[in-house]
Amino acid sequence: MTTTDNKVSAQDALAAAEARYRSTQAAADAAHAAASRQALDAAETAAVQAIADAVSGTGDRATADAARERVEKLRRDHEWAQIELQAAEQATGRAYDEVVTARRGVTAEEYLAAHKAHNDKSTRVNKLQAELPSLIGEFIELVEARDAQHARLAQQLQHLTADERATVNIPAGQPVVGVGQTGPRPVFVRTPALVDILKAAGLEVGGR
Repeated sequence: MTTTDNKVSAQDALAAAEARYRSTQAAADAAHAAASRQALDAAETAAVQAIADAVSGTGDRATADAARERVEKLRRDHEWAQIELQAAEQATGRAYDEVVTARRGVTAEEYLAAHKAHNDKSTRVNKLQAELPSLIGEFIELVEARDAQHARLAQQLQHLTADERATVNIPAGQPVVGVGQTGPRPVFVRTPALVDILKAAGLEVGGR
């Protein structure tokens, strides 16, 4: 429930619909059990035996009449159980339809929320998407300047005498080396948003 207008959210509506569906399923299971002919079939078998005993003289008419009453009652119960089963199945079908409708409501609600977030400039992803082109462009510019300087220094270092090179005491760390001409390197990008960012940063992006 929302705190502003007490409107039921789509998620709450879905939870309620699923609870009703589970309830109707339980009722349908019970109706299926009640609609079984097992008790009626047993009573009819017992009635046949009671009537046969009464006719043959090994039993009495009262027992046969009681068996008949039981069969008639169970037949009425069975007929009503069939109606209750039909009603339970119908209710289960309606409850399932409500679940499907509620799920579509959740999809619509999530879609609207995603649309709002997608157009919200304050989200982290949108901030990064706005900042990355200039950051990547700055990074490329700085790296190219650094690599050019390293290439020049590495080349000039070769012209120093042995004594002069001995004075170049390089501490531990990444050495200054010339990268040289490596040519373009293919990079496969599967995210359309990143392709747009790379294009905005001034990079040449090709492919299908």
